[in-house]
Amino acid sequence: MNLKVLTYNIHKGYDWNKKNYFLHEVKNLVKASGAQIVLLQEVVGQNSQYKKMGLIESQYEFIADSIWTHFSYAKNAVHENGHHGNLILSEYPILKWQNLNISNYFLEQRGLLYCRIKLKKKLTLSIICLHLDLLNKGRLSQYKKVKNFIQSLKLPQNAPLIVAGDFNDWNQKASLVFEKELKMVEVHKKIFGEYAKTFPAAFPFLTLDRIYVRNLKVLNTCVMIQPGQPHFSDHLPLCCELQFGSNLNE
Repeated sequence: MNLKVLTYNIHKGYDWNKKNYFLHEVKNLVKASGAQIVLLQEVVGQNSQYKKMGLIESQYEFIADSIWTHFSYAKNAVHENGHHGNLILSEYPILKWQNLNISNYFLEQRGLLYCRIKLKKKLTLSIICLHLDLLNKGRLSQYKKVKNFIQSLKLPQNAPLIVAGDFNDWNQKASLVFEKELKMVEVHKKIFGEYAKTFPAAFPFLTLDRIYVRNLKVLNTCVMIQPGQPHFSDHLPLCCELQFGSNLNE
């Protein structure tokens, strides 16, 4: 069984300088990707200012509508006008979900959204959507929290696992935990030997967005929007195709 996965920080529907609102284009891109599971960050759940401007404020409902039967939204950043957070969209049923607060600072409210998804009668997938801190000190603490959470799941040794999202890992320290300690594979690095450059969208040179997998074979991966093409966020979307089976990380 093959599975296509997409991760994308949609920047609350705006481009890099918050000048243009591209939520409709984001939805079209997600739909056109053919991904069966989508992990989005900075998704608005409620915003009174958006409502006053005539913009869509419940973005997770808008994106899910007519495309996704199953989805889970978790608010992380709560402010006076509303909230935003992480979103997992799935073609397959979500058996359970959990949102874990992994914030280190008041100004950076972050969360870990976990879903267990039923793909077939006896095949389930554990998937985690992340948005981590800008500061290295905060991320180091969050790596440990994510590792502890994954270990608390007590997954079978051959159970498929995906951890994806905006890692803000500009200094590339996440690999010490996710690759060496958790024995995961980063999809773009597996195929191309390096992490995908996804930020800033217009001239990407930072490798902030990742898809880590375990017990899944990486068939291919790509940054969906290339430099010079129109972009709808401050990040670029990262997509991959995976194949199920045991001991396929080699």
